[in-house]
Amino acid sequence: MEFYYFLPLGFFIGIISGFFGIGGGIILTPLLLILGFTPSVAIATSLMLTLGSTVSGTLSHLRLKNVVWRDSLVIGGVGIIGSTIATPLVLRLEEVNGAHLVISIVYIALLLYFANKFLRPKSTNGSQGGWRNRYVALAFTGLFAGFVSSLLGVSGGFIITPLLVGIVGYELKRAVGTSIASALLIVLSGLVNYTVASTDVDLLVGVMLILGALLGAPIGAKQLGHFESPFVKKYLGIFYLTVATSVLLEVLGFNTASLIVLVTLSVAFLVTLLVYSRKRSTSS
Repeated sequence: MEFYYFLPLGFFIGIISGFFGIGGGIILTPLLLILGFTPSVAIATSLMLTLGSTVSGTLSHLRLKNVVWRDSLVIGGVGIIGSTIATPLVLRLEEVNGAHLVISIVYIALLLYFANKFLRPKSTNGSQGGWRNRYVALAFTGLFAGFVSSLLGVSGGFIITPLLVGIVGYELKRAVGTSIASALLIVLSGLVNYTVASTDVDLLVGVMLILGALLGAPIGAKQLGHFESPFVKKYLGIFYLTVATSVLLEVLGFNTASLIVLVTLSVAFLVTLLVYSRKRSTSS
């Protein structure tokens, strides 16, 4: 694939990243694996993209006042530890040809879990509050997200966002902003770890992805303000479920079907943003 194809790809992923606060690697890593990239290169390239999208997304959400900096620094600082643990594990698994399968299984399990959290009806019994100790919850979120970030080549945002909502008690829009800000330290740490390990990353591809993400992320962040939190939660759950389906198809050897599912998901998302934002603008 020619390197300039990655510019529009980064742009579209950047829109999704800015809207959901998930970095973009959740789509790019499976896509690169489908296209034949080795796991470590796919992860490192994905981290390059997420670095660009998280910088741009963080700036956008700062302007929208969706970032709680104190919490994001706690999550990001602890996340560096998790990231440092995961990188040698991936490289070792790659040596024994087990990285692709392990990454795919973890992807599917996490995506299905969080899809269920967003899509299942809320229980009317019990408290909806988070963990008793706020900082333990933040530290757990950072450690888990940092490990998963370098294991899967993602920002960790697709884990941070639902955990901030579920165990810390955040409102969704502030969770999205704080999540993407937290990912800065996590992603930078993971990228440094893979670079030190001499992972063969195509820098030109990474630059094209970053440029595209820098253009797309502010658009997604701005569009978030047009939607109510219940709608965003439901759509995020559907998003996770669809990506899990795509990864499963790839594991089973149906690469073309997996690619079609990812492309269809992305197009449907963009169409939804256009239609709903236009409706909101005409009704206001």
